[in-house]
Amino acid sequence: MRKNLISVIILAICIVNLVLNALLVFVFLPAMKKTDNLVTEIAAILNLELDKDDSLGSGPDIKDAKAYNVSEPTSINLKKDGQDLDKNGIEDVHWAMIGISISMDGSAKDYDDISAKLAETESWVYDVTRSVVQEYTYDEINSAEVQATVKKQITEGLRERYQTDCIYDVTFSSFMTQ
Repeated sequence: MRKNLISVIILAICIVNLVLNALLVFVFLPAMKKTDNLVTEIAAILNLELDKDDSLGSGPDIKDAKAYNVSEPTSINLKKDGQDLDKNGIEDVHWAMIGISISMDGSAKDYDDISAKLAETESWVYDVTRSVVQEYTYDEINSAEVQATVKKQITEGLRERYQTDCIYDVTFSSFMTQ
């Protein structure tokens, strides 16, 4: 009889424990979600990145980083937005003059091939840059966020064109808009 009574007491305690655990989950979960949303909003306001963007990689060790500077800046016509009209009703043409510097991983197995190929095919770099930049208007291209997006798109385009992971970043050695 005692063993049955102890088994019933243990079962009752287990059920009470289960009910209290469920209660804790339903009490604390909404508060945790609210706290998470608050922290996310504050981080967005302060422009902090909570998740590291590894889509293009973090790059090589600094001693392995190599740069290739494209010989001359290129002029690119920007997309028309229909807002800048002169007194005759003709839209002003805006352009960007951009100099590109390509960051590469010197320890990559195809670094020598890619750096030699870049010297031979700078027109490919101009083509990729032009195809990305001409999709933006004058107002858009002057935004820091859009410039960061443009750099990522150019990097991805160059990686695809040269079929390599050696290229990990693109920077603007010069940037001017008119």
